[in-house]
Amino acid sequence: MLGRVDQVPHPNVFDPFARATIEDPYPFYRALRKHAPVFRPRGADWWYVTRYADIKAVARDTQTYSSNIVAILITQGTGRLLGVPNLPGFPVDVLAIADPPAHGVHRRVATAGLGRSFPDDLEAWIEAKVEGLLDEAVARGTVDWMESVAFRLPMQVALRLLSLDPRGHDRVKHLSDEAIDLLAGTTTRWQMARNMFGAMRLYRWCVRAFRSAQRQRPEGLMGGLVDAVDAGALSDKEASSIVLQVLIAGSDSSASLIGSAVALLADNHALQDELRAHPDRIAAFIEEAIRLEAPFQGHFRQTTTPCELAGVSLPAGERLFLTWASGNRDERQYDDPEVVKLDRPRPRAHFSFGHGIHMCIGAALGRLEARLAIASLLSRTRSFTLADGTPRHRSSIFVRTLQQLPIRLVR
Repeated sequence: MLGRVDQVPHPNVFDPFARATIEDPYPFYRALRKHAPVFRPRGADWWYVTRYADIKAVARDTQTYSSNIVAILITQGTGRLLGVPNLPGFPVDVLAIADPPAHGVHRRVATAGLGRSFPDDLEAWIEAKVEGLLDEAVARGTVDWMESVAFRLPMQVALRLLSLDPRGHDRVKHLSDEAIDLLAGTTTRWQMARNMFGAMRLYRWCVRAFRSAQRQRPEGLMGGLVDAVDAGALSDKEASSIVLQVLIAGSDSSASLIGSAVALLADNHALQDELRAHPDRIAAFIEEAIRLEAPFQGHFRQTTTPCELAGVSLPAGERLFLTWASGNRDERQYDDPEVVKLDRPRPRAHFSFGHGIHMCIGAALGRLEARLAIASLLSRTRSFTLADGTPRHRSSIFVRTLQQLPIRLVR
């Protein structure tokens, strides 16, 4: 727990890219909310936006603040952005990083492809996958929860959602991780080049998968994309880019949530016992877990015209980082924001699935995956604890994902 607000140091004393800040960014976010809610670190090319009300206002104003971010990479620990040319081998802006009116077309096609019964029609299949993974984990007694469950389940689900072979999940997950590390902010130029190559390989894989779907005519989301291309609503490149975004976002955000939820429970045996006694409260716990540990710490916006935000004048072309993870803990919005409370009013009024027109289309699926995984873990154990030291997160200012989470299970 942090001290009183008046004890929070100024954000200038923090290095946003330092290992300590990445491992625990919440004192930094709290300092920003108190001293500089719209803040540009020295030498950086973007501004942090950290208060709930300001984040909400920017997310809803799609005319003043563009969601287009494809043409940026973040250099190692400097906050400097690198431009990336829009070459033929690169994906295009879709869904979360597209602006109206294209965004509306992408969303309508994807939502229609998912179907009205989404994600309920996947529940039995996901539950069977969870049970299989938990069989192996419980039998071993001590497991790395991330490797055994959190990294495996969401990618298999994402591939199933796209009518692709779930057996290829390991390779696709590896390439997805390299793609998302392009925005880590902590990678060297050599690592960035490697990650760029991995992202390009993943995109080419998505292009091949979509071309195969055009021949096979599957149902569901992939079939909806094929139909939209046939009807002229989408280009082949837009459809392949949507496949890419579903794989990256769906896999990493769900893996992060499943990992963070178990880490919170491993440190709180009373909460474990409460959820075992009242499994109907697991859904409320999932909302608190994703509020407290937002899988994506934030997303970028760009000003399209000169404007003012929280008293700060911003010219056109400025990059803003809407810090979901900070807004989720804003003292102005939440009572005891850093505490798990299963009876919060409006429990879903957080930013962890985005906000406004860019609300994540897979939010219901992420909640379902996490609920089934946590319910199965609790029902199969009497308790579970951290098995080895303090868990470490991926070195990134963009995502909040545990690298490892060794836990000891008591059946």
